Amino acid sequence: MSEHRKPGDNYLRRLVTRVTAMNRTARLRRQLADIERRSLELPRSYREQLAELIGRECDGIAQSEDPSQYGMQTEAGITTSGLDVGFDRAKSDNVQVRIRGLALWLALVYHETHDATATESVELHRQVLRIMRELKVFSSRLETGGRSA
Repeated sequence: MSEHRKPGDNYLRRLVTRVTAMNRTARLRRQLADIERRSLELPRSYREQLAELIGRECDGIAQSEDPSQYGMQTEAGITTSGLDVGFDRAKSDNVQVRIRGLALWLALVYHETHDATATESVELHRQVLRIMRELKVFSSRLETGGRSA
């Protein structure tokens, strides 16, 4: 197959990869606005619980064999990404389910954008860090890159 590769294939592949990444980042930025609002609307006692759960989720992701599959659920043959699971739970009327969803979503986006080089992803990471600071998540867990000390 590599014998028949056209000169423009590599360019086209890079273009598709870039557009896909930009689309994903745009989607996460839209979701972030909702996640931030829901996080900061919580009463202080729930915010403290959320901060602790975010730290635990960061630990779980860091210890996961395949962080890209962390939080995935398969039900009736349909696999849902951890980000989608977290975002759906974050919209729940049940406060405990909502807190768990917010923590999962924020921890996954934190991990995904931690070593990002694309400008859009770096900005998304900064926004997630700002929310975590507001929630006072910065414990030794995040200062060590999400790994327990």
